Amino acid sequence: MSPTMLASAARILWRLIERNGVDPLFVFREAGLDPEKLSDPRARYADHKARAAWREAARRIADPCFGLQSAEEWRATDFHALGYAFLASRTLGTAVGRIVRYNAVVDPIVHFEDRLDHTRLRLTYRVSDPDMPDIPALQDARWGIVLGLCRTAYGSDFAPLEVSFTHPAPSCRGDYFGLFRCPVQFDAPCSELVLDRALAETPLPAANRELALANDAILHAYVTELDCSGIVSRVKALIIDHLPSGAPSAETVAKDAYMSARTLQRKLADAGTSYSDVLESVRRELAEQYLADPARSLSEISFLLGFSELSAFSRAFRRWRGQAPSKVRDSAA
Repeated sequence: MSPTMLASAARILWRLIERNGVDPLFVFREAGLDPEKLSDPRARYADHKARAAWREAARRIADPCFGLQSAEEWRATDFHALGYAFLASRTLGTAVGRIVRYNAVVDPIVHFEDRLDHTRLRLTYRVSDPDMPDIPALQDARWGIVLGLCRTAYGSDFAPLEVSFTHPAPSCRGDYFGLFRCPVQFDAPCSELVLDRALAETPLPAANRELALANDAILHAYVTELDCSGIVSRVKALIIDHLPSGAPSAETVAKDAYMSARTLQRKLADAGTSYSDVLESVRRELAEQYLADPARSLSEISFLLGFSELSAFSRAFRRWRGQAPSKVRDSAA
């Protein structure tokens, strides 16, 4: 299956095209992108078509630095739950960690990595598909968006220590220094944004642990769903959708997966597992995640995992961990 990117993220490109006096409808149709998908939060575009739209925009827009304008044109709703999870993070360091973990929701062929040393936090990325070389305007847009997210979360005086681009310096190179307010390197061996460690570990004013964790759960479910290479991932995503209403039966999940229960069980057996094992695995993973959030009561967690009563959840958790959930929470505290 060819890689796809989140269609709502392309709304940024639409705004950039409009901002620069070009017809975005024409550009999108030239690239084979259906504009109606922009308003569907779960719709996706084929990666090669989305990049074709960026190339077409770069060809028609006179300003070679138009990608930097993404620092002003992004919206939190453009990135599914990732934008809200970033802005609710405890620090910029944890926010960057969420980009690393969950950027697959936006564009799975772009892999971010973060490295922390004594004084700096380095965020880099690579494009995993050699048939889709990085487009300068799109590279500019990525770091512009990250900068915009950081300034919204931390404050308008935020500035990285340095930023690097793999593409050559354009004629408007001064715009990069004006936007990032730090040293900028072109023709670099990798694309990188560097933060001061002390600043990255400073608590953010709008930090909201409960909101961040809630969006993490949404992102985890979506990433799992996107992993279409295996039936197990698909079944896990469907189970997660149903759990708050009670543990779904194999028949219910099979119907959602457009197959018979017998076919579902056969496919899971071929993958070396069973429906009951997958259901228990999902519950156990989510239980560990929910218990890390002190704002959630044990009764609420029991409900979210599809148990009819708290005692049933406690028995299951003792089977998984050999301890009561209350003891695990107390130890974590």
